[in-house]
Amino acid sequence: MTLHRAADPDAAVVLIVPAMGLGARWYRPLLEALAAAGVHAAATETRGHEEGAPPPGRRHDHGYADLVADLDAAARLLTDEVGGPLVLLGHSLGGQVASALLAQRPDAAAGLALVASGSPYWRDWRRRPDDAAGWGAVRLLALTQGAALLARVLGHFPGHRFGFAGREAPTQTRDWARLARTGRLRFAGLDGRVRDHTAALRGLRLPVLAVTLDGDDLTPPRSTDGLLRWWAAADVERHHVSPAPGSGLSTDHLRWVRTPAVVVPVVAAWVSRVAVGPSP
Repeated sequence: MTLHRAADPDAAVVLIVPAMGLGARWYRPLLEALAAAGVHAAATETRGHEEGAPPPGRRHDHGYADLVADLDAAARLLTDEVGGPLVLLGHSLGGQVASALLAQRPDAAAGLALVASGSPYWRDWRRRPDDAAGWGAVRLLALTQGAALLARVLGHFPGHRFGFAGREAPTQTRDWARLARTGRLRFAGLDGRVRDHTAALRGLRLPVLAVTLDGDDLTPPRSTDGLLRWWAAADVERHHVSPAPGSGLSTDHLRWVRTPAVVVPVVAAWVSRVAVGPSP
């Protein structure tokens, strides 16, 4: 885990939780931009996608529980090293993992930022105004359940062959497919016990920032709505961002990270408010 430090040693720290199939190195431009904006920034390594790591498969399997445990360890390490307020920033699947950690340990962070992150629950996609017939929802359900079937047969989900994610572990793929089918963040922990994290989140009152991106077809606003329903008691702030014409900035689901100037000011301003805390 690489830490990009801001000029102020007492600044808050943002810990990025990557999207499915992305390693920490993808987030370097975002880390640099956040540090320049006045917050320390780091990104967790995604299990199975670290440099030199064995590829995910039956012999090297992991699920959401492992991703949550990895994030918990990274958050504790970063808190000890930096000392300032810690905020989690979940990108895509990273928002689901970060939410699960906070369901288990609400004091893990001072707040949660969601950028291009949502729930893959197929019924949320039926609510899209541009898809009155609901075919997008049906395609999503077929894709997610088909991915789980492929992972069972092949021992991994070959997302790289479909232009979506990378080579993904079978248990992670099944956990993701279950979420898409049921809308519930429910999976077995490392102790084997199945927990419904969706229910645990409903009473949490943490600050939550949700940033949706214009033109992001993989996480449209209705998908983010679905994830935010888990956070029924949270203090939610929402932003929908678009790049200025001719700016050269991207709001693509993945590429915004490489040109993050449209997102960083929103995140940095919110983090500064969360770090100070509510007024007495």
